[in-house]
Order: sequence, then structure tokens, then C-alpha cells
Amino acid sequence: MPFIGLTGGLGAGKTTVLGFFKRSGAHTINADKLVHESLKNPAIIKKLARLLGRDILIKKASKVSVNKKRIAEIIFNDPQKRMAVEKILHPDVMKAAKKIKTATLKKDSGAVIVFEVPLLFEAGYTKLFDSIIVVHCDRATALARLERQGMSKEQAVKRMRAQGPISEKKKHADFLIDNNPDISRAKARTSAIFKTLSGETSSIPSFPES
Repeated sequence: MPFIGLTGGLGAGKTTVLGFFKRSGAHTINADKLVHESLKNPAIIKKLARLLGRDILIKKASKVSVNKKRIAEIIFNDPQKRMAVEKILHPDVMKAAKKIKTATLKKDSGAVIVFEVPLLFEAGYTKLFDSIIVVHCDRATALARLERQGMSKEQAVKRMRAQGPISEKKKHADFLIDNNPDISRAKARTSAIFKTLSGETSSIPSFPES
């Protein structure tokens, strides 16, 4: 029943790799999806509006939601507010993740659970996991992926700077996955790592990692 933390740089393709793990047989949790759910919580919305201002709110009839694009504009230009927002969201996200983990293990006590957490190191969550996997790629590949998602180069660089250096994350990883343009290599390595985590094999094939 290993609980695995999956992280990496912005644009590295973490969610793609998470999908590879799911297809290999792992149970997966995506922190970004949990954040999306947290942003529907009235108590969270109230805290964010108090911190960032009411212009982050979107009102339609009797329903109130948040403008995620506006929140991103604010926090990636103000590190203190970014950290304050993380303090509001992270406890709710981790509480939801623990519920999913507990429910999964009740159904399958031997499950391999992979939890994608973009800010795993920055938030100090390393001790929660049995192993940590870091997904990485070169800067040009990451920027190209982010631009395809509609992010400007300026926005991408700013968000990259808000995260810890990938070189440091790689030093503390139990497994590395190189997810440069040819994702077939990353897919093969993911499959090999899953077999090790699930006990199918005792070691993984040698894959040169930068």
C-alpha cells in the first residue's frame, strides 16, 4: 500500500505521467482537481475574497464562484499573497486527499496510490509519502507546452520562478522521470516504476537520467 508523491517542474507533464500510472494500475489523486473543488467551498471563497478583494468573485443569480484567472494574476505578482492563498487551500486539499486515500485502501489494501502535488517540496509534504517521483524536462519543452495551453512566455516564466528549482527537487527524488518531447520513454519508465512499487519486480531497468 505505498503512498507515492508525484511532483516536478511547471510544464514537465506531471498530469500526463499521472495518467500513465493510472493506466498501469495505480490509484491516482490530482491536487489541481482537489483545488478546483475547494474553490467551490463557500468558506474558502469567503476567506479568499477577504484576502484578495471582492473583485475575484463572480456572481450569477444566487450563486457565487471565483475568477481563477484573476486570482492567478494577483498571486503570481505578489509572493506574500500567493503564500497566504496556499495556506488557505492546502489544508482543505490535503484533507480531501486523505479521505480518498482511506476510501481507496478500504477497497484495496494493497493499492499503489500516486498523488500528484505540484508544490510537494515547497509545502513541506515529503514526510507524508513512502516514495517521491520527480518528473522533469528541459526548459524549452516546458515553455512550449505551457504556450500550447494558452499561457504567455512571460506568465510561464513568472510561475516557474514561484516554484523551487527542479535541480533541488531531483536531488531528493526516489525516482526520476525524464518527460522530454518523446513521451514514449516516460511511459516506459512509468510502467517500470509501477511494477517496482507494486512488488511485481524488485528493480527497474536502467534509464539514463539527466
